[in-house]
Amino acid sequence: MPKPKPDQVVRHEIVLGRSERELISDGIVAYQFNRITTPLVALFSDASAMGLILGGLATYYGFKFDIIPGAYDSGLELYNDWKIQYDAWRETAGDIASDPIGEILGFLIPNINFNPGGRIDPVTGMPVQYPYGPTTPPSYTPGTPRPY
Repeated sequence: MPKPKPDQVVRHEIVLGRSERELISDGIVAYQFNRITTPLVALFSDASAMGLILGGLATYYGFKFDIIPGAYDSGLELYNDWKIQYDAWRETAGDIASDPIGEILGFLIPNINFNPGGRIDPVTGMPVQYPYGPTTPPSYTPGTPRPY
């Protein structure tokens, strides 16, 4: 026996408020951001991919980046070696008119001081001379409070 055709169509509509639309919009943005950044983080954490990227930057700047095969366990070690070679090249190359990639790297990775185990002075951003243990007390005038 065939099914009879419906005599009326009922349409249900769900209307979201402003706050629900914002929640969904924020969730979509977070999902898209996650889909973009996850491969980038995986790429930057791989030492061989970082070697390729930093070698390309070195070629862009015009200096030779010497990579020792198998010497780097992480992308940070490779970046530290590249930064040392880049700074040495900049000292010999003289004044560089505009350095857009250096500005981007300085913005993305601020105050890399190559002191992984020590303390960093929060005011100057430079490594502290005594990375472990207490520092020597500075000279002070008797009767005044110590600066630490």
